[in-house]
Amino acid sequence: MKNAFIAILVALLVVVGYYAATTNLRLKLEGMAGKTDRVTRGDLTLPINATGKVQPQLRVEIKAEASGEVLEISKQPGDRLQRGNMLIRLQPDEEQRSVNRATQDLAIAKARLETAKLRLELARGSDLKSAEAAVAQLVPQLDYAIYRKNKIESLTPDQTNEEEVLQRTTEVQRQSAQLDQAKAALEKAKIAVPLAENAVAEAEASYEAAKANLADAEKRLRETDVVSPIDGILADMRTQVGAVIQGGKTTLMGGTVLAVVLDTDRMIVQAEVDESDVGRVLQIAPPWAKPGREASVEMPQDLDQAAKLVEFPPTITVEAFREEEFTGVIYQIYPEPQSASGVVTYLVDVVVSSPNRDRLLPGMRADVRFTSEHVSDVLLCPNEAIKKGPMDKFGVYVPDPDSPPGEYGTRFIACKFGLDNGAASEVREGLTEGMVVYTKLPSKPERERKR
Repeated sequence: MKNAFIAILVALLVVVGYYAATTNLRLKLEGMAGKTDRVTRGDLTLPINATGKVQPQLRVEIKAEASGEVLEISKQPGDRLQRGNMLIRLQPDEEQRSVNRATQDLAIAKARLETAKLRLELARGSDLKSAEAAVAQLVPQLDYAIYRKNKIESLTPDQTNEEEVLQRTTEVQRQSAQLDQAKAALEKAKIAVPLAENAVAEAEASYEAAKANLADAEKRLRETDVVSPIDGILADMRTQVGAVIQGGKTTLMGGTVLAVVLDTDRMIVQAEVDESDVGRVLQIAPPWAKPGREASVEMPQDLDQAAKLVEFPPTITVEAFREEEFTGVIYQIYPEPQSASGVVTYLVDVVVSSPNRDRLLPGMRADVRFTSEHVSDVLLCPNEAIKKGPMDKFGVYVPDPDSPPGEYGTRFIACKFGLDNGAASEVREGLTEGMVVYTKLPSKPERERKR
């Protein structure tokens, strides 16, 4: 039994020793051989990275125009809504009383307007004509009285007497006084016309105000049924059955916020772009997104159509769906900078246009990648392989075909590079597709290290 145990222990030691020896040898060989990669052909994009937050482009706070007790709540947060869907029903009694009062006020205003119009008609018609006729009648009578007075005064003293002269003089004075009175009445009649016109104008204004008050009262009565003004999702319900609501017409703050609705069909990511990158974002932004654009330049309402106008749409990723990518369209670039802790950024709104946009929820943190430059079908070299060689030229080391076996000799090739995305660079000169390049140089032979 003891001999068997010793045999098993020896065998185990042999296996462990063999594994350790082969592992160390493999690591040593790998270190001597270095690491290699190949030059490939493909597309390269120079990205601009930013972070932001997902939010709806339209957020509507629904306030109460009407007053009353909450009788019913029809929807709950998270429910999908269509425009016109009822959310809350209020007790209509108070608003109905307001309608009744406004209806009575309108009837009174209408009666006053009709009365004012009748008075204007009289002032322009019979009253004015009567005054003019009175003046026209008294003018010849006064002329005749003056003629008779002048005639008797022209007679000799033996042809007349003092009593008759006094009568004729008195008649002239009486006719003159009546004419003056008639002229005054005519002036009064003329002044009564614009006064009557002003009264009609005031009555019409009162009537229109009464009509507007009735329309407002009827509108508030209708709004005891609170409905959604847009298609979207109910984000928040801020009241409950039994609560008493004060309408916007009776409060200084413009009414109580009852609910919040979000237009989730148009979600945006408000990205914070560093000041060093915003210039390149401006260069690739569509015309409708640039500050200072003409008012007539607008983004198409159809998101698919807008996306077709953008060659390289921004890509969006969120933590909730790490393996999924969303695309968007730059909608607006804000010209006012944001500054926090000495870092200056500019806000850029990106409308999510990809079909999977309905998976995003407001408040999600998002990473946005803009494409500032792009090249297609070019040679790509791993950045790990790019090194500084003789005469401080940049290039790559490749295996030397003339190197003795097992010595892993290298040869330097100077190159010209283009765009760099951080992982690979565009090769413009010096390499060909499929070439093997060192990303980690091999170890030098023992004799070379001694030398």
